Amino acid sequence: MSQHLPPQNVSNASGLTPQQQAVVAHVQGHARVVAVAGAGKTTTLAHFIQARVAQGVPLRRILVLMYNKAAQVEFQAKLKHVMPNQPIPDIRTFHSLGLRLYQKLIERGALPAFQGKPLSDGEMEPMVWRLLQQLADDETKQDILSQRKKWVEPALSFIDLVKSGFLPPADVFDSLDLPPQCRIFIELFYQFEDWRKQNRRISFADMIYDPVMCFRAHPEIADIFAGHMQWILVDEYQDINDIQQNLLRVLHGGRGSVMVIGDPDQTIYEFRGSRPEFIVEQFDREMGDVTCYQLPHTFRYGHRLSLMANHLIHHNNEREPVLCLSHVSTPNTRVQLHHARYEPALTLTLIQEEAKQRPLEDIAVINRLWALCAPVELALLAAGIPYQLDNAQSVLERWELRIFWLLLEIASGEFNRRDYAAREEAWLHVLTTPYPKIKRQVLEDLARHLAQVDNNLGEAMFRAIPDSLSQWQKQQLEARAQVLANAEVGKLSAYRLLKDYVDLTEFEQGIEDSAFSAQQIEDRLQTIRAFLRFIRELDKSSEDTLAYLRELRQQRREQRQATGVLLTSIHKSKGREWPVVIIPGLNAHYYPYAPEGEFTTAASEESERRLLYVAMTRAREQLHLLAPAPSAKPARDTTSRDWPSRFDREMAVERCLTLMKTLEQGGGEIELNPQFGALADWVPQYLEHLSSSGMATSELKFTMAAPKPNTQRSSVRPPANGGVVDQKFPGKQGVTRVTHDSLGTGVLISQDDQYVKIRFDGEQGVRTLSRDVAADYLKFHF
Repeated sequence: MSQHLPPQNVSNASGLTPQQQAVVAHVQGHARVVAVAGAGKTTTLAHFIQARVAQGVPLRRILVLMYNKAAQVEFQAKLKHVMPNQPIPDIRTFHSLGLRLYQKLIERGALPAFQGKPLSDGEMEPMVWRLLQQLADDETKQDILSQRKKWVEPALSFIDLVKSGFLPPADVFDSLDLPPQCRIFIELFYQFEDWRKQNRRISFADMIYDPVMCFRAHPEIADIFAGHMQWILVDEYQDINDIQQNLLRVLHGGRGSVMVIGDPDQTIYEFRGSRPEFIVEQFDREMGDVTCYQLPHTFRYGHRLSLMANHLIHHNNEREPVLCLSHVSTPNTRVQLHHARYEPALTLTLIQEEAKQRPLEDIAVINRLWALCAPVELALLAAGIPYQLDNAQSVLERWELRIFWLLLEIASGEFNRRDYAAREEAWLHVLTTPYPKIKRQVLEDLARHLAQVDNNLGEAMFRAIPDSLSQWQKQQLEARAQVLANAEVGKLSAYRLLKDYVDLTEFEQGIEDSAFSAQQIEDRLQTIRAFLRFIRELDKSSEDTLAYLRELRQQRREQRQATGVLLTSIHKSKGREWPVVIIPGLNAHYYPYAPEGEFTTAASEESERRLLYVAMTRAREQLHLLAPAPSAKPARDTTSRDWPSRFDREMAVERCLTLMKTLEQGGGEIELNPQFGALADWVPQYLEHLSSSGMATSELKFTMAAPKPNTQRSSVRPPANGGVVDQKFPGKQGVTRVTHDSLGTGVLISQDDQYVKIRFDGEQGVRTLSRDVAADYLKFHF
């Protein structure tokens, strides 16, 4: 592999940096281009194509592959701008190319013809739901019937994940962390394949999967489609998976040149089969002689954010050694780290403040999980602030809140306005939420009976409970009947009514028992808790609360087409940018987030770091990071959400802001906190870049602050390494002093496999900390 790295100076008259021009000037042979976030890679690719066409390469021998339709449309517009009034080469997504190959294979008789358009989700979901019921045992079938979305969505994702590579379904399942009852997904895959082939249908994934599997089975057919291109260009190469890589290998066929461009630091689609190794190692290994280029300059954000992003991502090992440098043309991006006791309220305040100086559509709230979104959405609804939602459902339409709507309807005396079919359907929801581990047929019969009742619903339910049920099952239904009876009296506030239902039915435990994904549990529980807090703060009667919620729901429906603040996830923010980005939840629970049972490939800390890197590099002018405020709660009530994220420390926010402030003031001395160690080894290179931009880096002086003295004498001789024990939790010998990043110094009282107990200086009580959470924040001294 050869590497081409020209000097890092500013762009010339052509508008391209020397690094971009080096890519454009690449005339022949394979190339791998590593481009940081906001590096202008589409501009570079467009100029590269313009240069090759001017060189005489026929348009029909240039193929450009983009990751999705939006990227394809954007690149076509960019290329037409660079090449006005000229024809342009074929620009396709992997799937549209796969469909074209599919049609040609049909013409050759290598694949059977399919009927109609590719299957939509609306067509696939009912079929998958039906097959799941056929495959499940009686107990699991009841859950599939009552919670269709819970089962169908991960089942469809499993089918697509199998089709992203070449492993058999059983091996794919074993690579995931799903519970045993989901093992029916393996047989589901085969039965779904049988169904679609019998009906001559294809899914979106099959556009690539079927042609590639045909090529693997018939190499002589693959040879027909190979080696026709002089240039194959692949954008967002870090997002490629095994099936797409195989298709690329077939199309190349050992002839012509391939240029791939991407950023391993932005590999965040592992759940679709993507892996950083494709761009970091595998491309060079497969193609042989490859020239490597770097596009290190971002045109999106300024030095503060670049410094923080570099500090964070340099903790990863599976990456290309590229340093992100803010171009001289970038804005002076501001960064603020806020410590909040209740983040949704602060998020709303930040949005309101930003809205005073810019349009709402310039603001994006980027969440690690949708669980963080519910309280923010409720706050925006209450404040009348328009917003857009990248999730399919508004919080007021969520399944887990439907039971609350029904309770408020009963308390308001409106339930009897429903017709018989609507009452039956509502009763079944009450009887199955949470699911009481009673045969569904019994609950359906009970719902049909109760649907005939017009009033005194709680009493009617008490009388209708079958004697054949166990005592525990009867108690489950009696608790619901009691809440209904209390609701009909109408004296309870809306919050008391809903909270009683949650407590008496053990609703939250039911949510946990009925879900097989930790992320799904969290999403639902946080939505429920946010909604209850919202109702408590309203402090209205059930009737007034129902009317208000209906107003908000209608308001949301009217806003759907309006512009406003965007609420999105990290995965959906990829490839986009906004003037203002707000990232909530920067705590030890969400960053890194690695729950057991999450439907994805095993999450690694490096993968989680890449997610935060992508989120923060969406900002142009302002980045707001929301972290937990120091907690004054007793240790037993402290959760991982109350602890700062280790990524917070890795970003070195304070150090980056101090550095830039000092430079902007003309230089001076910067005292480094010894807790965070010496300067990172790449900082001198960045300072050289700043110097070339006209900043007085020569006037900087770095000094290391002296560590705070340990005033308490130890009865044990300090170890030779200076007092810091290498392992995370040393065994207790005599008196062990500790230093915690946030809580200060103290004495280790005891420890076991799960917890450490510490009495911190100045506190009377003993704090109990989780070993896993505390490990990265504690240092032990002897």
